[in-house]
Amino acid sequence: MSKISLRSRKSIVFVLALCLSFLLSSCFGYTMKEKMYYSQKDNYVNATGIITHINEGTSALYLGFSDLSPQFDDNSFKIVGDNLSIVEDRGINQKIKVGDRVEFITAPRYFGDGYVMPIVAISINGEELLTFDEGFPNLLKWLSKQ
Repeated sequence: MSKISLRSRKSIVFVLALCLSFLLSSCFGYTMKEKMYYSQKDNYVNATGIITHINEGTSALYLGFSDLSPQFDDNSFKIVGDNLSIVEDRGINQKIKVGDRVEFITAPRYFGDGYVMPIVAISINGEELLTFDEGFPNLLKWLSKQ
């Protein structure tokens, strides 16, 4: 069995620590980028689109759109956290369906493959199911738990 010098062991530990810190920073940095981006109210835009699909998950409501104005990098969006509870309490499942045109507010930055942009306000036919004043802080609260 060969002996490893103290200097070699220190080098190995240093390389392992460096690799681990890189992995951890890349995991946490991604969330920090989102938190920083979504905390800026100027990043949010008003949008309209026609609903093409609705998928209810256990912790999110996913909405797909066509005829988006403005155009985004993707056409899928989600409602999460307390915002999901609010829209469900206000009857979103009965009030919107495929083919409806809705208005919503989102922040359009796309954070990579599989990413789904959040909705922080949504209305149909002039009825607000979630206001920005409710949805914005709720999204930040949800992100802080992620």
